[in-house]
Amino acid sequence: METIKRAAITALAIVATAFSASAQGGHYLGVRGGAGASKVRFYPRKESKYLMPNITYGVAYKYLGGDRFFGGVELDVNYVEKGYKYLVKSGSDSSLQRKLTAIELPFMWQPHVWFAQNRARFFLNAGPYLSYMLKTSDERLVSKKNGEKAVYAYEFNPLRDNRLEYGLSAGAGFGATIAGRLEVLFEFRYVVGFSDILKNPNKYPASITQESPIDQMNVTIGIHYLFRKQSGRPATAKSERRSGRKPGRQ
Repeated sequence: METIKRAAITALAIVATAFSASAQGGHYLGVRGGAGASKVRFYPRKESKYLMPNITYGVAYKYLGGDRFFGGVELDVNYVEKGYKYLVKSGSDSSLQRKLTAIELPFMWQPHVWFAQNRARFFLNAGPYLSYMLKTSDERLVSKKNGEKAVYAYEFNPLRDNRLEYGLSAGAGFGATIAGRLEVLFEFRYVVGFSDILKNPNKYPASITQESPIDQMNVTIGIHYLFRKQSGRPATAKSERRSGRKPGRQ
C-alpha cells in the first residue's frame, strides 16, 4: 500500500506541474494499439516462457512542453491482455497457460529530442502504472508433441487472486508530426510488475506460490491530435529569425 501511495503522490505532482506550465505547451488526445508478450516471475521458480500474442489498445492524454529536451507527461487508459505460460516439468513439451485481461493506467514522464526541423522526435517513457483485472481465462494444458489441449475452468477467487496490480512502465519511441496537428507514433514498452497476481501462503494458505509479479513487453502504433491550438513543438531558429526574435528567446 505504501508503494501505491508513493506512486499516486508522484503522479499527482507531475500532473500539477504539467498543467501549471500549460501556457507554454501543447495538449494532445490520441489512441494506440498493438501486441506483445508477458510472463510471470514465479517463486518457487517455474520454467516460464512468454505468452503471446497479447493484444493491447487504449486512449491517451499527453502534454508536451515547449522545451527542446524536457518533453512532457502522458497518461494512458489501456485495455491489455497478459498472462503466463510455464512447463509442467523441466524438459516437458507440455505447458500450463492462462490469460488475463485488465485495465491499465500508466502515468509517464516523456523526455524527448526533436530533429528534422522539429517535425520528428525520439522520446523515452518512464513512470508508474496501476492495473485492475477484469477477467481471467481458463487454464489450458497444451502438448506440442501430441497436439492435445486440456481446458480447466478457472474462476476468479478474491481469496487467492489479486485484482489490483502495480509496477513500473518504461520504453522508447519515435513520433512524426503530419498535417500540422497530428502526430503518428511508434513505441516499445517494457512493463515490470512489483505486485503479485496470486496471493502468497500468508494470505491464502492453500497457495504454494510465494511471489508472482507479471512482466510485459509490447509494440504499439498510435496517433495523437493536438487539440490546443498552441503547438507543443519548439520554434525553429529559422522561424524565430523571421519573427525578429533572437534564437532561443521566449
